[in-house]
Amino acid sequence: FLTFFVVVFIIAFLQKDLGQVVLLGVILVVLLIFANRSFKIFLALGGIAIVGLFGLIIAAPHRMNRIHSWWAMVQDGILSVLPSTFEQSLRIKNLPDPYQVSHSLNAIHNGGFFGQGISFGDLKVGFLSEVHTDFVIAGITEEIGWLGIFIITTILMLIILRILAISRKVDSKIFHLFTTGIALMIIVAFLINGAGISGIIPIKGIAVPFLSYGGSSLITSSFAIGLVLSISRTVKKYEPQKTIIKEKPKRIIIR
Repeated sequence: FLTFFVVVFIIAFLQKDLGQVVLLGVILVVLLIFANRSFKIFLALGGIAIVGLFGLIIAAPHRMNRIHSWWAMVQDGILSVLPSTFEQSLRIKNLPDPYQVSHSLNAIHNGGFFGQGISFGDLKVGFLSEVHTDFVIAGITEEIGWLGIFIITTILMLIILRILAISRKVDSKIFHLFTTGIALMIIVAFLINGAGISGIIPIKGIAVPFLSYGGSSLITSSFAIGLVLSISRTVKKYEPQKTIIKEKPKRIIIR
């Protein structure tokens, strides 16, 4: 746990990357569940995580701007289902427009089912800036449509299922937790990014594994897959046992 808090300090304070801290926190909680740790540890870590998360958000103005930008887009829908007493206390006026996320939704809508074609699409060129990084899914959807992004998601899910299959077969507990953590790293990053660019949650700046531009993200994902493949070599292959049928000795009759 001390190592985890040191990593959180380096990433959150020095690099100012809260999204990676959230990603690592989710992976840690799930791995603790697989490791059968006590319930008191979850309560202690949960309380520290909530307090720390709010502290990191309030301490950074750019994170507050992201929260305000997200709330400007979703407050009408959320307040419409809540009682009217919450209207005055929760509604905030004169909020900044969610520029990037709104154009991300427009790009996804513009792609349609089959997309505009490879290297085509107006929104990803003129309005959706830095589409090759955190908003790469929106740019891909505009080019190849819902059908193409469904195929990419299916391939990613097959990779995750393969990693979990390796995790289930290994004998070492450490290897089991490690491979499970790699699978969680890929799927949680993909889900957080997809929820952010679609406006479900505030944008976190999480790179999409194997898709987002950036050397560090691609190297980390490739290195993780290489370690999983190395662990898979230790898995014993199933060899069906051969059943030996003993023949009864023949009786010799002498006349």
